Amino acid sequence: MNYRFSTPIIALLLFCNGLFSQKTPYTINHSDEFESSDGMPLSQTCPYADGGVILLFAKGEKLDKIGLQVFTKELAQSNSNMPNVKALYDNKKSYLERVLVFNKKSYIFVKEVFKETKTEGISAVEFSPASLDVVGQPVKLFESSRGVYGYGVSVSNDKTKFFYKSSLFNRERKDVLNKQEFGFYMMDENLKQIWGGEYEMPYSEAKMTTLDFQVSNDGKLYYLIRVRDSEGREADIHFEILVYSKDRKEPKIIELKIDDYTPRTTYLYEDKNNNIVVAGFYSKSGNPSIDGAFMVKLDPTSGKFSKLGGGYYEIPSDLIKSFMTDREKEKLEKREKKNEGNEKKDLGISNLEIKNIHFLENGSTIIVSEIYYVIVSTSYNGKTTTTTYDTYANDIFVFSIDAAGNLGWIRKIPKRQHANDAAGEGISLSSAVKGNHVHLFYLDHLDNFSLKENEAPRVHLNRKGGFIAGVEINEKGDVKKYNLGAAEQFETNLYMRRFIDGRKNNLVAVERKKKKNMLFSIDIK
Repeated sequence: MNYRFSTPIIALLLFCNGLFSQKTPYTINHSDEFESSDGMPLSQTCPYADGGVILLFAKGEKLDKIGLQVFTKELAQSNSNMPNVKALYDNKKSYLERVLVFNKKSYIFVKEVFKETKTEGISAVEFSPASLDVVGQPVKLFESSRGVYGYGVSVSNDKTKFFYKSSLFNRERKDVLNKQEFGFYMMDENLKQIWGGEYEMPYSEAKMTTLDFQVSNDGKLYYLIRVRDSEGREADIHFEILVYSKDRKEPKIIELKIDDYTPRTTYLYEDKNNNIVVAGFYSKSGNPSIDGAFMVKLDPTSGKFSKLGGGYYEIPSDLIKSFMTDREKEKLEKREKKNEGNEKKDLGISNLEIKNIHFLENGSTIIVSEIYYVIVSTSYNGKTTTTTYDTYANDIFVFSIDAAGNLGWIRKIPKRQHANDAAGEGISLSSAVKGNHVHLFYLDHLDNFSLKENEAPRVHLNRKGGFIAGVEINEKGDVKKYNLGAAEQFETNLYMRRFIDGRKNNLVAVERKKKKNMLFSIDIK
């Protein structure tokens, strides 16, 4: 990474006092305090029609008692009920799976375990969002041929189809011998099966790792995997997409190739034009760190990938070195000068993960990413072994790729967050778009409000107050940071990563407050 930003571009990257305004484009609203259904914890939050929200309350997987509550876009509770789903099942081993809300239908999904046959299955019961009561009888979707150890779900962008994956227990004990088997079932929103069955993967478990999967609007499954070409060598890997559809039992296997680069992180999605796209981060040959982002489009017919415009978007070294102390920057510059011309030792970034991908009205694609990692430490005092976890959520990198696939801009938002646990619930960020602007929200240390380019951010510790940061980036890449108020004033944790799209230019989440609940909404003006 030997090129530099020009002075005008550097100027756009700097947070300065002139960018900060007391008038923010955000308001934080909340509901009145409300009780959980029968004191049960919140299990799921689902956006609903016209900006409403459906809340599911349950105690673990028990089907004996579940609660549903509906809130309007004004955060007023409109209904609450505890439907007796258990009464619809003769099978005593029935457990709550999840709730899914489609365009015209809403369902409670139930897992059934059949003791006699040692199998499992999924069924669904429709419920009315108006009455919050069940409608009709359960519909059996599928049953496994043997035991299951987990389920996964994906819903198409147009919310007319959904895919259920069941992971079947291995037939062989050794990973080198065992080929993973899954139950794959594609359904429409009326619970009618489009296609499905049990499928054996083309590689052994020792060679294959599932990375992502996506349901397309036309009812196909795109299953992204990483394949190890030889045992014991992490470098000998490649990526493939397995395409499953109604008209064939065996998948179409398509290898992901991005020229001479090595993919590090991948993210599979269907864009607004129904293109299947793989986005992610790459490294140059031999470099263990991430050098840039990529975005390639798949032609399912030919099985070939094509670059969208530029295709590859290298992260400039000046951007990496921004918002560091002069001493930190000097060390990197010495290293950079020493390794000049050696791509294997470019600066790069470690532990960069894609958090979200957004589409703007002008046709641009926004990739929101974050440096995120967990450090596991184990100690032994001669009697007991102790394991501790430290989770870090640091700088945010935002990429803007225009409608032609060319790089518009890359912005670095300086951030340091730390949690003394493995989950890191109180750290990381949420994001949203309105029009052609992207908005980021996270908790931050107050000293980080107006950082200079030669300053490193202070660490915000989980549950240690701080302020709610809102960052707005317009279509030109201009950055503005806002202080939405001290986190302590809300008297709750404000786990920002839990906030989800409320479908009304807002993000919503439920937080506990004094043993009760409050529904929060961050509204974007």
